[in-house]
Amino acid sequence: MHIVNLQKDKLHLTKVFLSDGREVLIDKDVVYENSLKVGTEITEEYLQEVLFLSDYLRAKSRAIWYIDRSAHTEKGLYEKLIRAGFSEKASAKVIARFIEVGLLDDRRFAETYAERLMEANVSKRQAVQKMLIKGVPYDLAKEVLEETETDENTQIKNLIEKKYRNKLQTENGPKKVFEALARKGFSFSAVREALKSYIEELEEYYV
Repeated sequence: MHIVNLQKDKLHLTKVFLSDGREVLIDKDVVYENSLKVGTEITEEYLQEVLFLSDYLRAKSRAIWYIDRSAHTEKGLYEKLIRAGFSEKASAKVIARFIEVGLLDDRRFAETYAERLMEANVSKRQAVQKMLIKGVPYDLAKEVLEETETDENTQIKNLIEKKYRNKLQTENGPKKVFEALARKGFSFSAVREALKSYIEELEEYYV
């Protein structure tokens, strides 16, 4: 089999026409570096190697673009590459390489994200779910959150002040606020204690 024609395609790709009737897209740098041109003889094995190299280089370039814009977990970045159309093999190699050079670190991501969630007054129970969605392994999410210092009472009071203060004045307000906070993952005992304390502080303030 040999190459019968080369044609520039969109972005960074070259369309390669083969003598067996196939048309394949290969990164233009791979075409250049491997001296692929009209008339070049190519075996099926070598073609697959070139196609994989092209896919890997493009996946790596896309991955760098992703992490330049926001932090990712290993799973999150891998799934994003797959959704972008890169092969599982090329995507997995990119992830392995990024872990090797320190561009990906699930613990580092988890610790930073956990701090942000606690500052946003997210309960630890709800934080686990948010971290799982981001691709943090369950055991790591639990471990990091257990190590993250937070005052649940203060979190709940902050939420009441920001979102539920006015609702407390409505009919069945305290009950509705209690239920809303419980749905956010805070324990019943913690919500009860914080709500009781907050209401008492309000009453003292207006006395």
